Amino acid sequence: MRRKRKADFKTELFTIATLAVILVLLCVAYTLEGAANYTEKTIENYSESQYLLVTQVQKSMSESLKTYHVNHESSLAEAEQEAVEDVIKNAEMSGSKYWFFYSSKGAIFEKSVEETRNVKGKSTAELINYWKIKGADEIELFEEMLLQRKNGSVVTVKNISIGEEIISIRQFNVSGEEYCIGMATEKSYVMSRAGISAHLLYLYSFAAVVCLNLVILVLFLCLTIYMRHTERERNNKSIVDKTLKIEELTHKLNSKTEAVEVASIYDGLTKLYNRKFFDTFLAKIKSRLLMPVSILVADINGFARLNSIESYTSGDDLLEKTAEIFRRVCIETDIVARTDASEFTIIMTGTKEKGAIGLAENIRRQFLEFDNTHVSLSIGVAEMQQNEISILSTLAHARKNLMIDKMLDKNSKSSSIIKMLMKTLDAYSPEAVAHCDRMRDMAERFGKALAMSTSEIAKLALASQLHDVGKIGIPDSVLNKKDALSQDEKNQIRNHSEIGFKIVKIIPTLDEIAIDILQHHEFYDGTGYPSGFKGEEISLNARIIKVLDSFDAMTNISVYSTVKTREQALQELQEKSGTQYDPHIVNEFIKEVEDELFWIGEITE
Repeated sequence: MRRKRKADFKTELFTIATLAVILVLLCVAYTLEGAANYTEKTIENYSESQYLLVTQVQKSMSESLKTYHVNHESSLAEAEQEAVEDVIKNAEMSGSKYWFFYSSKGAIFEKSVEETRNVKGKSTAELINYWKIKGADEIELFEEMLLQRKNGSVVTVKNISIGEEIISIRQFNVSGEEYCIGMATEKSYVMSRAGISAHLLYLYSFAAVVCLNLVILVLFLCLTIYMRHTERERNNKSIVDKTLKIEELTHKLNSKTEAVEVASIYDGLTKLYNRKFFDTFLAKIKSRLLMPVSILVADINGFARLNSIESYTSGDDLLEKTAEIFRRVCIETDIVARTDASEFTIIMTGTKEKGAIGLAENIRRQFLEFDNTHVSLSIGVAEMQQNEISILSTLAHARKNLMIDKMLDKNSKSSSIIKMLMKTLDAYSPEAVAHCDRMRDMAERFGKALAMSTSEIAKLALASQLHDVGKIGIPDSVLNKKDALSQDEKNQIRNHSEIGFKIVKIIPTLDEIAIDILQHHEFYDGTGYPSGFKGEEISLNARIIKVLDSFDAMTNISVYSTVKTREQALQELQEKSGTQYDPHIVNEFIKEVEDELFWIGEITE
């Protein structure tokens, strides 16, 4: 009879709790669905109205351009400019929406006079590359509409600093000339003007009130059932006392069992998961069900030296502080483990590489607050790709990025490889080593200006520092010759990119940047060496190195040429943009130099 009553008590509580959870979930689902539908409908309605406005402006612009073709009172460029001034600039605009106007010959107007100056005359393909440099995301549908001449509206990101935009375009033809008129509005602006926040607040408030009432009702019912159950239990006090004693013994037994389990999966010092648990978990993870999945690997540089110079107590204290950073910045679903003496690894489910990079920067920033100049933290990040079969390859990629980061850190033993190569090169040409050091500094600064990720900047910096390492195989009599070089000597100099490729390729961690070293003398128009590649056939890092290499060579003392001023060097880059250099990279580089004259440091004139 007692067992039946206890079972009834638990069944009642379980039933009430289940019904409460179901009702709360239904309320939350209704609220979220309503919020999503309202937001989607708002964006859809705005897109339709914006498209109608673009259509009206397109009709007005068509009439204006047709008038030119009938009267021929001005040039086509003047007619297009007049159309821009009369139609686009007089249309209603704000800081959150703007117009653009393209022709088959290239961009005519984009947002403002300043932005138009950056894109004027660029073809569709060049515009796409320009937006990608600006951090464009999920732009493929907009690119397809431009290339296939489709009309309509789309939500995409052209510039990462602006965010998502609602873009409406209308293609039209005037006397055989193809045009495209369009309008873009920041999504956040539309949502603000539509009062979505107020509507969502109403929905959430409604849901909160309903859930609160449900909680109160459930508590009241549970309290009633509990009081009834307590009244029954008073009549069986002796049985309860015996039960409590049994439960106490059971609890003690469970505590001992739990302690044994904890010792088997946790690191005794940091209280994070240990290597054994991490390896077991990694082997069993069903990555496809958790995509996206990212892995972060961090290692303390100079840890062994800290233990030997100070004490193991100092090392243990540093590990505990570092572990505390990981506990502070990670969420519950992250798996954080100490996987080596000074190495930590995080598995992040539902996290893309961009989010993992942000977490890495947060960890690095907090680690720098430690009062210890003898240690530093290197971090490698990687996201599992769709074509990867096992997450183990993602871990290997993250460790590879870690090693690249360590090679740039003077506290790491891995940096000795770079030091050895530079010391060997110094025996042939100290001038080349100084040039390579400046190149690394410029690459790190320019990579940040281009909003590249930490791992991408590290690869660019290493490739920039090692781009001339192939000169190790060239006699110093040729490298340092002040007189004119013979054709054979010129050919020897030209071979340095291929020699450098072979040297770097055999170093496993650096094999990815070997192609950048091989191609850093390729010209954008295909007339460079050694393979005659052109355009985007040349790696992005190689195209960046080409610009930085030329600028540094022109503005510093060299046996091959006279020193130019900064302005002269920038002028030469501009003149050879599109032939020797990638025009997009040249434009970005010139902008950075002109905006912050001392970002590279003083240049000898």
